[in-house]
Amino acid sequence: MVVQILILLLSAVMIPVAAGGIFTGLPGEGRKKGIFDGKGWSRLLFRWVAGQMCLWAGFQAICVPFILQGRNFGDVVNLFLAYGAALILLSLAREIRYLASLPGKVKKGAMGISWKHKKREGKPDKIARMLWCCAACLLLLQLVAACFLAYEEGDDAFYVAISTSTVDADTMYQKLPYTGGSSELDARHALAPFPIWVAFMARLTGMHPATMAQVALPVVLIGMGYGIFYLLGSRLYKGDGRKLAFFLIMVECLVLFGGYSTYSAENFLLVRTAQGKAVLASIVIPFLLLLFYLLLERQKEGGRAGAGCWSLFALTMVAGCLCSTLGSFLTCLLVGVAGLCGAVCFRRWKILLPLAGCCVIPLGMVFLYFWLR
Repeated sequence: MVVQILILLLSAVMIPVAAGGIFTGLPGEGRKKGIFDGKGWSRLLFRWVAGQMCLWAGFQAICVPFILQGRNFGDVVNLFLAYGAALILLSLAREIRYLASLPGKVKKGAMGISWKHKKREGKPDKIARMLWCCAACLLLLQLVAACFLAYEEGDDAFYVAISTSTVDADTMYQKLPYTGGSSELDARHALAPFPIWVAFMARLTGMHPATMAQVALPVVLIGMGYGIFYLLGSRLYKGDGRKLAFFLIMVECLVLFGGYSTYSAENFLLVRTAQGKAVLASIVIPFLLLLFYLLLERQKEGGRAGAGCWSLFALTMVAGCLCSTLGSFLTCLLVGVAGLCGAVCFRRWKILLPLAGCCVIPLGMVFLYFWLR
C-alpha cells in the first residue's frame, strides 16, 4: 500500500510539476518566456496544474485515435508513458540550460523558492493566521470526507465499471459496463475518455480502479481545484493574506453546503470528483479563467502573450475535451466571450486570431462527434 501511494504521488503530483516547467517563466526572466511570473508556492501550484493540463491533453490526443481504431489499452499506456517522459526531459533540459547560463553566485537562489526563514518587520498578523488555520481545517475536512465517507452516485455504475473493464479486459469501450457483453462504438463517451485515464492511473499504481476513483483521485483533484482558487485569489487580492484566506474559506463553505442538488458545481467537486464532468467544472474551466486573467493583465500592460501562453490555452482546451464531450463546446464558448471582451476593452483585435487557433481541436472534436453519431 505504501508503494502504491508513493507511485500515486509521483505520477499525480511530481511528474506534472516537472512537466509544468515548460510553461512557467524561469526565475529572473520575468514574463519574457513564461505566462506566469509568480514565486514560491504560487509558482509550484501553477506548474502542477499546467503540467497536468499538458498530460491530459496528450492523453486525449493518444487515446481517442486508438479507441476509434479498436486498439488495446496497453498500447495507450506505453505511448502515454513515452509522452510523459519526453515532457519531463524537455522541461528539465530547459531549466538546466538556464541554470548553466547563470553566474555562480546566482545559482544558489535561482529556483525561486527559499527555505530560509526571513524576519518580518512589525507584529505578526494573528487574524491572518487564524483565517489560514480555518481554511486549512476546512480543506482537511473535505479531504477526509471524500476518502472515508460513502455516498450513492448512480453514474459510478457506468464510469467506474468502464475503468474496471478497461484494466481487466485490456479493451476500451468494447464491452457494456452493465452486462460485460460486446458493445458498438459509443461516440458520446469514446471522444471523452476520462474513465480510461482513471484506468491508466489504476494500472500504473496497482490500485483497483474503484479505489482509485473513490479514494485516491479525490484527494489529488480536490487539492488541485483549491490550488487553482488559491492562484485566482492571489491575483485578485494582490498578496493580501487576510482577503485571500477569507476568499478560500468562503469557497470551501460554498462547497461544503452546496449539496442542495445533485447537479450543483459544489456537489460535483466533493461527491463526483473523479468523473470527467466534475473535473471540467471544478478544474479545467477555473484554470481557463485564470489564464484569461493573466492574458488580459498582460494585454493591459502592453505586452505580448508568446507561444507558451497560446500553447497552454490550446492544451487546456484539449484537456476539457478529455473530460466531457460538452467540454469541447463550453471551452470554445468561453474563449470566444473572453477574447471579444479583451479585444473590445484593450482594442487589441490581434488576440482573436490565436484564440481562434486554440479552438481548432475542440471544434474538430465537435464535428467528429456529430459525424460518428
